[in-house]
Amino acid sequence: MENIILNLNNQITLTELISYFSPELICALGVILNLFLFLFFKRKSNAKRISDFITNGALILSLLFLSGICINSFLYNQNYEVYFINNLFVLDKSIILTKISLNVILLLFMFTHYKLNRKIKIKTPILNSILLLLLAVGNILISSTNMLLIFFFLDLSVFLIYKYASNMRIRQYEIYCPDFVFISFCSSFLFYSFYLCSLFIRNDLQLNIINVCLFLAVILKMGLFPFYNYQIDKNYKTNSAYSFLLFVYLPYLGICSFNKMSLYQNFNSNACFISIIAFILFAITIFSIFALKQKNLVKFFANTNSVFNLLVILNIIIFGYNNFNIKAGFNFAILFLGLYSLLAILKLNYNPNKINFNLITSIFFNNRFFAVLLSMLILIMSSIIYSGITASFLSIIKSFYLFDIYAFVGVILIIFAFMMILINSLKLIQNVYCFDKNLIKKQLKKRTTINYVVPVFSILFLVVKIFL
Repeated sequence: MENIILNLNNQITLTELISYFSPELICALGVILNLFLFLFFKRKSNAKRISDFITNGALILSLLFLSGICINSFLYNQNYEVYFINNLFVLDKSIILTKISLNVILLLFMFTHYKLNRKIKIKTPILNSILLLLLAVGNILISSTNMLLIFFFLDLSVFLIYKYASNMRIRQYEIYCPDFVFISFCSSFLFYSFYLCSLFIRNDLQLNIINVCLFLAVILKMGLFPFYNYQIDKNYKTNSAYSFLLFVYLPYLGICSFNKMSLYQNFNSNACFISIIAFILFAITIFSIFALKQKNLVKFFANTNSVFNLLVILNIIIFGYNNFNIKAGFNFAILFLGLYSLLAILKLNYNPNKINFNLITSIFFNNRFFAVLLSMLILIMSSIIYSGITASFLSIIKSFYLFDIYAFVGVILIIFAFMMILINSLKLIQNVYCFDKNLIKKQLKKRTTINYVVPVFSILFLVVKIFL
């Protein structure tokens, strides 16, 4: 076995190969331990706590290994770049930092949603196993250098998110949505079909048309396609963990994928290039209108995050591969991680069918800290408070405006989208500070320290990002 691995690439030893894949191996070990716990000790009262301990330990250990590799590369090797397995995978400083960001997001997600995942009818060890697999697949995706492999691992991530939700039988029924399955299947079918066609076509115009179709398939897989996306699956409204993975983690992973794919996609035709930019601007406008009309907090945040991520996609299409795209996507993920952490508190206390604006009406008068954190994150989201979010937006808009003389039309549409988000954001904050004794809800007694620490961390991180 050692000879087989070493013959794939003679530049590194087996020990080095294992060290490079140590985070994935740690996740695999965590999956094995969780499955063992589920098969033999699932009826034990402490099984869920032990499973959470194993999962958190695996995530922390993986993060420590990546941090060690990162520190070593910055201190001792300025040109750190390793290719292995016939150049199918690569490891460099930017990839290590991206893997660290995935670990941080899922670790904080685990801390803020563990109480929701300990319901009586939930198979916690299975959920934790899927979460660790999701992280391992994301790490491998980031290291991939082949466009087909990148999409395959993105496709697998969507499947794992769906299986995560399907195992959360909170209301005594299994989550299943034929529309979700159909969207995922269509995007996969389109991508693999057109990718296969691209192997046999040499005409530039036909290749550009195929590249446009591949682009649309990836957008559909990420859930950023207007009118027809994962929001048609109504089950996420009652499942805070599912909605976070679907509308925050998946788009960020999609940006990482699309950023890597831009190295292998070229649009030589101006007509194809302009049509893609027009489609993105159209999608931004549509999602902003959806955000304006929403009274459901989960859908409002989902539509808003779609606008943000489409802006990053626009930047990738115009300027290609850049580490700025990953940084901007991570900023958005941290922002919405803080917001969904607060939604988890509402879910724990009120257990509502839907988390609407009415649920937080007058909440300031008996939960002031919660109201202040929510308001600050909303103001950061709408760019009223200057932060790393605003800095990313201004950088993208400035680059887009300087790119072409006719780009002012796109800038106007982007400003229009931000106005739509701002209007609904102000309505939300107005509900928080509305004084009506009849609408004041009960105290938020069920809470965890981490559920308040994460929003504070999000605010401090985004403020500090102004200077970085």
